[in-house]
Amino acid sequence: MPPLSLICHTFSFSSAFTKHYADIVFLVDSSVNMGSSSFEQIKNFIYQIVNQLDVGIDKYRVGLAQYSREGHVEFLLNTYKSKEDVLTHIQGRVTFLGGPLQTGSALEFLHKVFFKEEVGSRISQGTPQFAVVITSAKSKDDVAEAAEELKEIGVKVISVGVQNSDREEMEVIATSPLVYQVNGGQSISQLHQDITNVLEAPVQQQYDSALDAKVPAVCSSASVADIVFLVDESSRIGLRNFQLTRTFLLKIVNALDIGPNNIRVGLVLYSDEPRLEFTLDTFEDKSDILNYLKKLPYRGGRTYTGAAIDFLRKKVFTQEAGSRKNQGVQQLAVVITDGQSFDDFVEPSSKLRHHGVAVYAVGTKNISESSQLDKIASYPSRKHVTNLESFLHTAVIERYFTFPFVSSQLGCVDTEEADIYFLIDGSGSIYPNDFQDMKVFMNEMISMFQVSANGVRFGVVQYESTPQTEFMISQYNSVKQLKEAVRDIQQLGGGTNTGDALRYMKSLFAKAARDSVPKLLIVITDGESQDQVTKAAEELRQEGIVIYAIGVKNAVKKELKDIAGTEDRMFFVNDFDSLKLIKHDIVQDICSPDACKNMKADIILLVDSSESIRPVDFQKMKDFMQLIVNRSDIGADKVQIGLLQFSSEPQEEFQLNRYGSKADLRRAISGIRQIKSGTMTGKALTFASSYFDEPKGGRPRVKQYLIVITDGEAQDVVREPAETIRGKGITIYAIGVLHANNSQLVDIAGSQDKVFFEDNFDSLTFLEKEILFEICNPEDSCKRTEVADIIFVVHGSRNVTDLQFQGIQRIMEAVVNDSLVGKDNVQFGAVVYSTNPQDHFSLNTYSAKSQVREAISNLTPMPGLTFTARALNFARERFGMAYGGRTSSLSVTRILVLITDQPTSPSDRPNLPAAAKSLKQDGIHVFAVGVDEASRTELEEIVGERERLFFVQSYNELESLHKNLTHTVCDEAKPACGNQQADLIFLIDGSLSISARNFSAMKTFTKEIVDSFIIAQDKVQVGVVQYSKDPQKEIYLNEFHSDTAIKERIDSIVQLKTSTFTGKGLRFVKSFFETAKGGRKKQGVLQSLVVITNGQSNDVVDEAAIALRNDGIHVFAIGLGIPNSFELLRIAGDARRVYVLENFEVLKTIERRINNTSGDCNIDVSVGIDISRRMKSISALNEKQKLQKYLPKLLHRMESLTKISCTVESQINIRFKYQVFAQNGQSLFDSDFEAYDEEILQKFLVVQTIVDTYLNADFLESFWEKSLRLVLLVFTDGLDDTIEMLRTTADSLRIKGLDALLMVGLENMQDLNELQEIEFGRGFGYKQPLTSISRIVLQEMVAERKCCNVLAKCVGEHGFRGVTGPPGRKVSLQKCLLGERGRMGFNGTQGEGGCPGIRGPKASVRSILYPPPFIFTFHIPILHLEEFPSVHSLRTSLYKVSSLDCRNYDNIGLWIPFHTVRLFQGTAKCPVYPTELVFALDMSEDVTLAAFERMRDIVISLLRVIKLSESNCPTGARISIVSYNTNTRYLIRFSEFQRHNLLLEAVQRIPLERSSGRRNIGAAMRFIARNVFKRVRQGVLVRKVAIFFTSGPSQDATSINTAVLEFGALDITPVVIAFSEVPNVRRAFSVSWLPTANGKSHLQFNASCLDKCKPDTNCEVTVPPPVMVNMDITYVMDSSDSIDSDEFERAKDFVSTMLDHFVITSQPRGSDEGARVALVQQAPRSFISNRNTSPVNKEFDLITYSGKNLMKRHIQESAHQLEGPSAIGHALQWTIDNIFFKAPNPRQHRVIFTILGSKTSSWDRQKLREVSLKAKCQGFIMFTLALGNDITSSELTELSSFPAEQHLVQLGRVLKLEMAYAQKFSRASYQASDTRVYVSGPHLTTFPLFLSFYGEDVYPLSQKSIMHGLRITQWAKHCYVVTLFYHP
Repeated sequence: MPPLSLICHTFSFSSAFTKHYADIVFLVDSSVNMGSSSFEQIKNFIYQIVNQLDVGIDKYRVGLAQYSREGHVEFLLNTYKSKEDVLTHIQGRVTFLGGPLQTGSALEFLHKVFFKEEVGSRISQGTPQFAVVITSAKSKDDVAEAAEELKEIGVKVISVGVQNSDREEMEVIATSPLVYQVNGGQSISQLHQDITNVLEAPVQQQYDSALDAKVPAVCSSASVADIVFLVDESSRIGLRNFQLTRTFLLKIVNALDIGPNNIRVGLVLYSDEPRLEFTLDTFEDKSDILNYLKKLPYRGGRTYTGAAIDFLRKKVFTQEAGSRKNQGVQQLAVVITDGQSFDDFVEPSSKLRHHGVAVYAVGTKNISESSQLDKIASYPSRKHVTNLESFLHTAVIERYFTFPFVSSQLGCVDTEEADIYFLIDGSGSIYPNDFQDMKVFMNEMISMFQVSANGVRFGVVQYESTPQTEFMISQYNSVKQLKEAVRDIQQLGGGTNTGDALRYMKSLFAKAARDSVPKLLIVITDGESQDQVTKAAEELRQEGIVIYAIGVKNAVKKELKDIAGTEDRMFFVNDFDSLKLIKHDIVQDICSPDACKNMKADIILLVDSSESIRPVDFQKMKDFMQLIVNRSDIGADKVQIGLLQFSSEPQEEFQLNRYGSKADLRRAISGIRQIKSGTMTGKALTFASSYFDEPKGGRPRVKQYLIVITDGEAQDVVREPAETIRGKGITIYAIGVLHANNSQLVDIAGSQDKVFFEDNFDSLTFLEKEILFEICNPEDSCKRTEVADIIFVVHGSRNVTDLQFQGIQRIMEAVVNDSLVGKDNVQFGAVVYSTNPQDHFSLNTYSAKSQVREAISNLTPMPGLTFTARALNFARERFGMAYGGRTSSLSVTRILVLITDQPTSPSDRPNLPAAAKSLKQDGIHVFAVGVDEASRTELEEIVGERERLFFVQSYNELESLHKNLTHTVCDEAKPACGNQQADLIFLIDGSLSISARNFSAMKTFTKEIVDSFIIAQDKVQVGVVQYSKDPQKEIYLNEFHSDTAIKERIDSIVQLKTSTFTGKGLRFVKSFFETAKGGRKKQGVLQSLVVITNGQSNDVVDEAAIALRNDGIHVFAIGLGIPNSFELLRIAGDARRVYVLENFEVLKTIERRINNTSGDCNIDVSVGIDISRRMKSISALNEKQKLQKYLPKLLHRMESLTKISCTVESQINIRFKYQVFAQNGQSLFDSDFEAYDEEILQKFLVVQTIVDTYLNADFLESFWEKSLRLVLLVFTDGLDDTIEMLRTTADSLRIKGLDALLMVGLENMQDLNELQEIEFGRGFGYKQPLTSISRIVLQEMVAERKCCNVLAKCVGEHGFRGVTGPPGRKVSLQKCLLGERGRMGFNGTQGEGGCPGIRGPKASVRSILYPPPFIFTFHIPILHLEEFPSVHSLRTSLYKVSSLDCRNYDNIGLWIPFHTVRLFQGTAKCPVYPTELVFALDMSEDVTLAAFERMRDIVISLLRVIKLSESNCPTGARISIVSYNTNTRYLIRFSEFQRHNLLLEAVQRIPLERSSGRRNIGAAMRFIARNVFKRVRQGVLVRKVAIFFTSGPSQDATSINTAVLEFGALDITPVVIAFSEVPNVRRAFSVSWLPTANGKSHLQFNASCLDKCKPDTNCEVTVPPPVMVNMDITYVMDSSDSIDSDEFERAKDFVSTMLDHFVITSQPRGSDEGARVALVQQAPRSFISNRNTSPVNKEFDLITYSGKNLMKRHIQESAHQLEGPSAIGHALQWTIDNIFFKAPNPRQHRVIFTILGSKTSSWDRQKLREVSLKAKCQGFIMFTLALGNDITSSELTELSSFPAEQHLVQLGRVLKLEMAYAQKFSRASYQASDTRVYVSGPHLTTFPLFLSFYGEDVYPLSQKSIMHGLRITQWAKHCYVVTLFYHP
């Protein structure tokens, strides 16, 4: 922008900011309630307001409507452009209507008619919109919904009431607080100034107040994030919206805690292209950013959102630009736009989300107008999509930038039995990356359930056109097996028949059905089904199968609902990367019925009833409470609900125990009234606290919950009253809507994970399931007993009744229900005793929970005495292996539960101490339940610990023990991971900032972690280090080997109480993992460190933490009350191992998460390439091109290989980093370690190809960096340093920690064995040099041992080759962008001399006689020596016809024709143009020595005047000479001679080789075309000439004809010098297929039109004109799933280009002149053999179009790849029947041109043979173009007319040059086709044949004429090819 324009732009920018206008619409009540006199007052009122405004088209715009029953337009916003016109209309043209008052209808009318761009509204430009609604009474219809819709689009509604207006209704209509009501005695005219002030209030004041808003605490102390704003500054946004955006940015940044270790901010503006304003690390100070934003200019332009989002991913969210993604910092992008774009932004948005960035979309307009925003944003859109106006509320800023905490939900432990099938869409429309996302989603879902043979089972079915079972539901019984099976699933490709797949599932579920076990089906699809789904889904649901329908991308929501049967089980996401975000929602829904079964809870709802909540929203809040009631199991012994509401004062609605039924609760909730006052939330919390106590219905032993709902900021303190409530053990959930303050919500709930924030009250419905699921799944320390052997020992006295004994059975069942039953989990046995014990079932009797429960229900009491000691000894033996007990080496917890109601009999009492002692010695944990008369003293003696004794006075009280007993048993049992091996060290903060109470809590937490494991020398070892200013050893790993000793030592730890130096503590603790101190790292044992701290360290932690992680130690970081978690991230290195807790009391809630965490393992592969300049430039370029082609495939395969030696559950992730270094060590390219990404790899290769690199010591050193498992993979062309130096460097890297150095030798490397001298880390295959990495990646990479914790790797033999993979992703050619300009090339050779100057003046007048113009008499380039008097004259003619254009005066009297003289003037250069010249010498059996010497002399004579090319530069001629007879062989190649004398000597020495071979000039021609001219110089000026000598005729006409076609297609000029008549050759050249210039033949044209200095105007080079042919041509194009997308596009281009070669008829229905063309594709996805569906997609038939342009447009725009099966035979049959036979007025010739990219399907082959034969017999000419090498020769022969070589073009690749060849060959083939006909009959001798010349008259011919005059070739049975040498 020029300086002056810039100044003007800035000025207009500033002035626009100071003055704001608006669009104002007045809506006036004109009903009978108003009356005509009042109506006149209203008109005057409006007149006064308008008169004060600055009205104009670019200023205030005014509209007016009046209404009664319906709305009536007076004038629109763009009707008048001046104030005078508006006032005139108001005064003189507005008349009173009368009628009923329907304000709601009028508001709806206002919305639909006035606030639209087409009638003058500037709403899309951000101009403020006002509606002034004047009413006189309460409306007869509802106003709430219409008013809300109006406000939702951004209209501010001012409500003015007169006469009997209803204040409450006015408040509903208006935007608060814009309500003005005329009181008694007051005139409406008194309000006009108030209204005017509102309309004229500058919008800037709103922005300023936004900036002045209080910075919310949660934002200013927010933990850590990288946030990049992407702002649309295009012309669509408009200046006003851009100003609003700038204000938005200022407010957001002002609210955030900016700093290098806290929040970093970046900014990109975009329109036509993205523009980086500042990166994440540009500014460290908030004030600098604010100053920058205040000066942000607006530019305008077009909107390219997709390119801008791509820019974010590639250039901004990178380590170089300040991103801290690799340090675990969350990445956030805020995209501010209107949702419209000129390019595609869906795919770039998906890639950005895949990159790990959470994307928020902020609309500059109302969201309903920008529905595309959800395609940009992360899922769910309700949390990630908003508009600027909403975002400008302080509360919303807090809500969007409140950072997530680690989820507490570990999985679905309550659902113990279920049969779940995944039904996944594997159709061709799903890209491979998306299919991989689907597999990841399934594996994550599987991980959340308790999988076992009798528990939760999974199966997978994949479908496309047909379903395929991947694995049955009973096939795999562990999570590990299932996940491996899912990873092995390969995509099918094909159609989308969801209905068929659903029907298929019915039988699968029936096969595996289990009684009373839930059956669930999870369907995932990305598009609309090609068949009906409704009935099939309904049938499944009738069988009791619950269906979840998940739709992605283009799935149809209605169809999803039909599949699921309800919207509750229907899920939709925009992309497959969002699947992971819905898994918790689905799992919650699946698990909720079991989780909430038998739930007991006290829930109190505390709801905001202040005046800020609109009535409609208050009703939505009541609806939400009704949902809570409906989903709860209400009852006095189940769930109780109480309700309190608050405003300035709290108010009781009903207590917990008031209502015992859902109906009563719903009725009570419906009846509550809104208070409508202030917001005193703190007072309400204090009030609510007592409502959980027993006097008001609370139950002390029941979990209690308070749910607070508010929409605004509290006007009092909330922290203290909330802490009081939580101190009573009550869990608080805080729900904030709209303007709620997130900081206060966190203070109320106590932690962010119990805060829920929504933009509006409608979204409350999404929270009801989530909150109830949390209530049903309390964060207890133990949810389920996972692994244990439990035996019940039960006594019931003689007097116990059946009802009382059922109480004992129920408590036993409660323990069973809270356990994970299975042979590898919890086993149960039962002993019932009296005088003697009886074993009812042993530990290994049952493996299913239902079986155990049934067995318990069958127990009965035994009469007799109470011999408890005897029973205990009996039960102790039952823990042995003979009875199903598990060996002690498995460390399974053994538990005995004694239940008795009597003391031990006196005779057995003395045995009791010994029995109890034996149990303790055997490590059996005893729990006792005493009832009624049981002896408490005896039971205490038996259990040993008082916590394990439970006592009740009667059987009726047994039920109260259920929870306590089951939880105690659960806590006692070790978790499933308790028997693993691990070295676990605690590094605990003992600094002064930690209180004594909190330090004690920390020690308790540590002891409880110890209790979770089996402590032993061969199991888990525990160490402890305390740190403060200095670290201190507390326990070494090998110091104690029992949990008791460790816990006693922990209890004795004394707090240090000095400052906090965490970095020093981390460095100190590293040595504790060494072997001398008990570490078992070398034995492959898991190494873990748990760091617990509560403050910021006074030293740096990074280096010490990295050293620990690089040593293979998993680091967990627990922060207590720390606002900034960045330091914790730097310690742990992974956000999944960071826990931020409110206080030490909640440490217990993460205990199990620490135990169960096993992180995935990363192997980091750094890739380098060494290709140095010492290689020949061509070889180096060749190697680089090969790498570009093959490296992506190799690395992609490397990434996809699964682990080989691992038995651990963790997944191995292979990450790649690519680096390029200059010779001086400067980094030219450096990516992060990331999963395989082809886009990054291609960028790396682009940089690598322009740089020469050298494999020396510096090269290897430059790649080193600290990583936990690092492999350096180098591709090299050879060593560039001494082996000694390289070996030393490699050893240095190995010592530093490099796990492997793998060297791959490139093709040109001489000595591969050199590489073995320096590489390491390959395992047992190290002796074999590497030339490929695909096989050895994981087999030989020793680095995998670190992930797998194994000492050695074992690999098996190679398996069988897998099935063919799915088709690759289609890429639209239209999306391809031009690359960057290449580097400047080398200087070219010196050019030719210039053209002659202007003719000078005449010297004298004399007559010069020129010979007549030389006109060559033949139309073919065949020269007979008899026609020329000498070799010299032959040479001259030869130069002309061969295009050599040798400009030379012949000094021996050669006659030079006129044109040649003119061409030769002024130069002695021959040839003028670079020429590739081939001579073919006839050496057949009949060639005499004299004839041969004659040939050789001619060649030498010609060569003497030809200048040879002395290099590869495009000048001069290169010569090749071959000899031929039956075979052809090289005598001299193009590259052999560059010196003239040496070439002549070589030719002179060529001898005649005697041979018995017959002459085959056609074969020689084809050899030269295909072989000799294969490697020629490229360029538009290069000529290709072949001169053949022949001493006689050649018999094989077919090969000559084919050769002529190939020469024409390859632009080779052939010349034949014949020593006798050669009719076959002459006939082959007789068809004028060569291009012409103004009627001259190609050869004449070349001879006479080469004077570039004085070109003849008649010799202008033109494209060959289209040929007139009388043909019907149908192209049958392969569009199957076997053809690549680029091949398909080239096939389309081929057909389109071929249309240029023929005259297309303009009258396809009538005229016989010109070709008619049709196009069909084969085959659609829906086509299956023997079905009544079409095998083709007809694009157009022979009479559809009357011109080639229409055809071309159809081909390019409407022809899309079908991706179905290949069915050529069926397609041909359909084409013949429906295209040719149904077309009127058939042409003389009928041509089928088939374009193939793959072989036909197996079921189509027989059809192909039959149809192709029949077509030939019916006279069809059949041409074939084959793309690729996968098609069998038999198929190609069947598809092509005879001879096949003249009707078939087979291309190995689809390059442009080869397609051009195919076009030229096809054109020539059409013209040069012989007249052939196919005749059929069993016996040629028995009847005359009728030969049809492709539609000409039919000639009856006798057998004799056929035998003597025609060539007959039998094609197949009853079918013959008859060839006539007929020339029309």
